[in-house]
Amino acid sequence: MTTKNFISKGVLPIMAFLLVGWLGSYFYMVDGQITWFRFAMLFGILAGIPHMFLVVPRNLDIGGTAGMVVACVLVGGLIGIPIAAWKFVRAVGYLVGFPVSRVTQKIREER
Repeated sequence: MTTKNFISKGVLPIMAFLLVGWLGSYFYMVDGQITWFRFAMLFGILAGIPHMFLVVPRNLDIGGTAGMVVACVLVGGLIGIPIAAWKFVRAVGYLVGFPVSRVTQKIREER
């Protein structure tokens, strides 16, 4: 595991998750309580942006187009929830694995 992978796949995603969690707290906190659906959708929409527009609305009026956009955002958010969870787990794995790989590398060099 290289330092570049550690930073790009471990540190930066964790920093992004922390930043979104801090800034998004105004969205998912209601009366001092976390609304878990809003919390999951916030991270899901951000992770599912590339998967959002499954159906491109054509030949619809403004209301139909707006409805399709909202439906696509909701579907993209639901698709993005497991993607965001996987990215978080992978980032934690890089954060834990990098020091372990460095220690094992030092032990191998000493032999």
